[in-house]
Amino acid sequence: MLARLTIGTHRFNELLRQIEGVSRRMLSSTLRQLERDGLVVRHVYARVPARVEYELSDTGEALLMALAPLLDWGKLHQVEIAEARERFDRLQLWRAESQELQTNSQQRQPRVPGVY
Repeated sequence: MLARLTIGTHRFNELLRQIEGVSRRMLSSTLRQLERDGLVVRHVYARVPARVEYELSDTGEALLMALAPLLDWGKLHQVEIAEARERFDRLQLWRAESQELQTNSQQRQPRVPGVY
């Protein structure tokens, strides 16, 4: 959201179209919270229909500047992160399959009466 506002002022519907999968309610709530936190400035123009624009505040710009090194780190390590996620997912799948096999084999073992 903040990254979208780095290139300038945007109207609500522009942001809604640009951010895939976001609902009107979620966008409105997020913008309201960002405005409350002082990261976004909301401008309302008395027209019919009303026009509302949002822009990044100085504080929001400072936050993005502070986050830039983290973004750079993420880009630098994205391959390693993707590989780690893949290893983790394979291990989780293997554990689940092993547990399922173990459960199934315990259920199939014939029980000898009187022996436990």
